[in-house]
Amino acid sequence: MTMHVASLIVRTRPEAAAAIAAQIADEHNEIHAVEAGKIIVVIESPSEGALADRMDEIRNVPDVLMVSLVYHEIDTEQTSGEIA
Repeated sequence: MTMHVASLIVRTRPEAAAAIAAQIADEHNEIHAVEAGKIIVVIESPSEGALADRMDEIRNVPDVLMVSLVYHEIDTEQTSGEIA
């Protein structure tokens, strides 16, 4: 199974950051830090398209000013007996 893992910086007004972090946190979006209008988010998704869709969803949250991709990794987990 292939999993895409990405780290994002979400920029917002400082007074809105905590509420936005709570709004975008779910089973696929993990919040790592919230400080001075910056939210550090790690996202997991099964494909690049799904990753882009998640970034668009976050970008469309009211009061989000910018979403920046900082890191992207493709993790391919091999099952027993599978040849790479």
